[in-house]
Amino acid sequence: MNTLHAMETVLAALAERPEIYMVGIGGIPGSGKSTLAKALASSISGAVVVPMDGYHFPRCRLDAEGLRRRGAPHTFDRDTFRNDMACLHRSHRGVFPAYSHAEKDPKASAINVTADTPLVIIEGIYVLMSDWKCERFFDLRVFLDCDADEAVKRLTRRHVESGTESTIEEGRHRAMTNDLSNAHAILADGCRERAHILLVS
Repeated sequence: MNTLHAMETVLAALAERPEIYMVGIGGIPGSGKSTLAKALASSISGAVVVPMDGYHFPRCRLDAEGLRRRGAPHTFDRDTFRNDMACLHRSHRGVFPAYSHAEKDPKASAINVTADTPLVIIEGIYVLMSDWKCERFFDLRVFLDCDADEAVKRLTRRHVESGTESTIEEGRHRAMTNDLSNAHAILADGCRERAHILLVS
């Protein structure tokens, strides 16, 4: 993905609609959601990123199958995420979890949104899923489309570099069996069609 081009496209939409407060960035695993969110936040003074990864269920709450499928919808605390998004939409403030890649678990109360925060960017693979019922909270909805083969390459590297898997073969297996399954679910659900802006990664 050309991050600069993607960022310029979103910034142009924000300039046209200065009332935008919550931006939801969705996309399949490995499409570049976190990269775009961080780039946007760095270009807007005071903007805050809330990653959906902070709503992973802790590993201690998952059984072996849950750990194997971590990243699938049922391994996230969907209800808390929805409630937090509703409260943020209503009050323009709140405290939210982050995700510790070192600990591979969420970190509670790590992100603070105050009344003077000008923009909140929420990124995650399921932010536009129909049964999560969060679509209405985002003033601007962005979806990153990505070729599946390219996503698998990125995810394979990520799984190894993060320590989730030990070898390239294991990383690719996880990407092919877990991440691609989640990607198919997102696309079949129509998340791409719910976006105001579609960007090709």
